[in-house]
Amino acid sequence: MQELRLEDNSLSGTLPSELGDLSNLQKLDLDKNSLSGALPSELGDLSNLQYLYLSRNSLSGTLPSELGDLSNLQTLKLENNSLSSALPSELGDLSNLEYLYLSRNNLSGTLPSELGDLSNLQQIGLDVNSLSGTLPSELGDLSNLQYLSPLS
Repeated sequence: MQELRLEDNSLSGTLPSELGDLSNLQKLDLDKNSLSGALPSELGDLSNLQYLYLSRNSLSGTLPSELGDLSNLQTLKLENNSLSSALPSELGDLSNLEYLYLSRNNLSGTLPSELGDLSNLQQIGLDVNSLSGTLPSELGDLSNLQYLSPLS
């Protein structure tokens, strides 16, 4: 299976850690459901994953640092959840990432300077969180960046 698309299906419950066993998965789209609980760290085992869409759910807890292992990931959409904690610096390892959407969560802390390593990044959505501090100067190295949401 290369795609698992179950968006807008009224799914509830937690994300099973067994999703990490779908080694050929390239797209996981579970947007607009009622999923809750933490993101399983096993999602980091999806080495072929290019698109991870989990927006508009009720996911909570921290962003697992293992997401940084998704070397083929191009789009990460986790907005409109209840995710908390700081952004893991390992997100800077997502060398193919083009779109990062984390708006409308409860994320806190400062932006990791490692985000400046994402040379393919075109859009960053981080508004409506509890982020603090200054923008890392390394973000100035993102020559493909077209959009950075206001940090409010």
